[in-house]
Amino acid sequence: MFMMKVIHVSFITYLCLVSTFVDANEHIEKKISITFDDVPIHGEFALSPQSLANINHKILDTLKKYNIKATGFVNEGHLKDNAKLLQELLSAWQQHGHELGNHTFSHISYHQNDLNTYLTDIQKGAATTQIVLGKVKQKFFRPPYLHAGSTDEAQLMLDEGLHKLGLQLVPVTMENADYVFDAPYTNKLESKNLSEANTYKKQYLEFTERRLDFYESASAKMFDQPVPHILMLHVNQLNADSLDSILMSLQSRGYQFQSLEQTLQQPIYAQPTQAFKFGIHWLFRWDKSKDKKVNWASEPEPSQDEFAEHQQALTILKNGKL
Repeated sequence: MFMMKVIHVSFITYLCLVSTFVDANEHIEKKISITFDDVPIHGEFALSPQSLANINHKILDTLKKYNIKATGFVNEGHLKDNAKLLQELLSAWQQHGHELGNHTFSHISYHQNDLNTYLTDIQKGAATTQIVLGKVKQKFFRPPYLHAGSTDEAQLMLDEGLHKLGLQLVPVTMENADYVFDAPYTNKLESKNLSEANTYKKQYLEFTERRLDFYESASAKMFDQPVPHILMLHVNQLNADSLDSILMSLQSRGYQFQSLEQTLQQPIYAQPTQAFKFGIHWLFRWDKSKDKKVNWASEPEPSQDEFAEHQQALTILKNGKL
């Protein structure tokens, strides 16, 4: 009889442990915030007003399909000669419930300008956006080229300067080098090579999958449990046509979409990192500043041929508006 009681108690204890384990794992959810740089357009080459409108509205429609509230970081300087269109496109983002952050006016590098010049360009870049936002104040800033300070002192000075402007610097933990692939894709569309364009888009999406695989693996090595990620994309034709596939992939990987404000509440985003002279995502920064658990040399990169095709397509596209 005593033995039966021991077995019974042991079994109950086992069930409690299993239940605790399951409950703990049920609360470990994969979260991600979607952000876009260069709203309303990545400005490497000129596009017609109609093309700009089509790109922005297609992105907004796709975000609505997945019930995502994204954050767009605005470069007002990319449409400095068409203030009416700029305000219309920014208003569309705002009316869809998306956050509008700051990405400077002229997409300048902090590493190539003094702090006062840089902060002035940030303030200039908020003029039209603030009209659209009304009484709502901008909260978030993303540095062009991810240049956040080439020295620890410069990094601290920027943080202090942004704080005075009421802005918080927003990191990136996932990105897919989409700017390398956009110009060749757009050039193929302009040349009516639709088959080639579709093949190239597939190539881009395959590269994106490799990058996502790598970042998930790196995160698993760095942290004991999933941390909410921040994905950086750019507003361009390629992402307008590919966003649905990218978001579907993230869903299939188990990610739930949440606001940037929710993600930034995770303590990992409050920890300092050492400064870097080049622009790089924050997974790299955190790991290199602390544990060095990841082999970053294995991070997938666009090939030399893809970089060359990017430059060639830019040369062609800069010769005229699309």
